Amino acid sequence: MSDMSKEKKNSKKDVVISIRIPKWLKEEMDRIDINWSEYIRDSIEKKVSIEELKKIWGQIETIKGSMNRR
Repeated sequence: MSDMSKEKKNSKKDVVISIRIPKWLKEEMDRIDINWSEYIRDSIEKKVSIEELKKIWGQIETIKGSMNRR
């Protein structure tokens, strides 16, 4: 794990975000025994990681392309 990843994981400065969902969906969520905050937080972390990897992969492909043209 990189130093930045460790720093992010150990951060005590959480922020609150809110979303709007349809009433019917909230009612369905209430019927399911899941810690929704934790689930959403984990899902967001995974998505951010995936998008960061996509960005890095794009940069690698760009570099590879420029090296092949030489």
